[in-house]
Amino acid sequence: MKSGYADNNGAKIAYETLGDPSNESIIFISGLGSQLVFWTDEFCQLFIDRGFHIIRFDNRDVGLSHKTPGTPPSVEEVMGGTDFQAAYTLSDMAADTMAVLNAVGVDQAHVVGTSLGGTIAQTSAIEHPDRVKTMTSIMSAPSRATLLEGESEQDEAADASLKMDMSDPDTYVDIQLEGWRATSGPHFDPVYQRKILQTSFDRCYHPDGWSYQMMAAAASGDRTELLGQLQMPALVIHGGVDPLIPPIGGQATAAAIPNAKLVIYDDMGHNLPRPRWSDIADEVATLAKQAD
Repeated sequence: MKSGYADNNGAKIAYETLGDPSNESIIFISGLGSQLVFWTDEFCQLFIDRGFHIIRFDNRDVGLSHKTPGTPPSVEEVMGGTDFQAAYTLSDMAADTMAVLNAVGVDQAHVVGTSLGGTIAQTSAIEHPDRVKTMTSIMSAPSRATLLEGESEQDEAADASLKMDMSDPDTYVDIQLEGWRATSGPHFDPVYQRKILQTSFDRCYHPDGWSYQMMAAAASGDRTELLGQLQMPALVIHGGVDPLIPPIGGQATAAAIPNAKLVIYDDMGHNLPRPRWSDIADEVATLAKQAD
């Protein structure tokens, strides 16, 4: 494993790499509030076994990466549409992604993102198409209009997952664990998830990052029309029982991208369940072959 920092106009972005750097690279982009440890060594090994070099990193405002100064509005205020000025946008986060590729010395990579990371992956493909060999968007959507709207079940999941009191570090891990339990679907593994959350907490406790990242997504507009201009191979993966971002989010993403493949797993919620890891790795590997 190698680690370091990329620089995007003064914003330091922490990254790690795994596997043989002479292989084709996959860069994994984490979701809202999630650090690079979301992409565990065990998960990454499946991709290494399929011949990939792995790059994972902390988005700004989480983990060991750049922190925005000041105090943001609460998550509830951001979700409620309260007026605010976003400190940055998804375009800046896509530029962070490109800065990591530059730091590692990779010209092109297969870009894979989950949830908020999926929106960053989409933005990277739109704004940096020469750097994105293939794009995989997982449990995401092409616009904010698709997010956190709809039936009461989604509202309840959003409340459990996002409207948490994260101000007390003593209860931070336990509260987040229950949020993941509410959204992850039938294969939720509390032991595995707690390990990720505890490792994240030990690396960096920074709950303000959630609000800053949510503001970035809210300020970034609808990507549907721009996704129609993509030419690289694209894959969209979604959970059929995702209560946070419903399957229509994945369906809308795939419909917007020419020739995108849509895969919906009926037993997947808003998480990457272990029983589907090999399937996901196979889908990404198959997609990569289309770019050869």
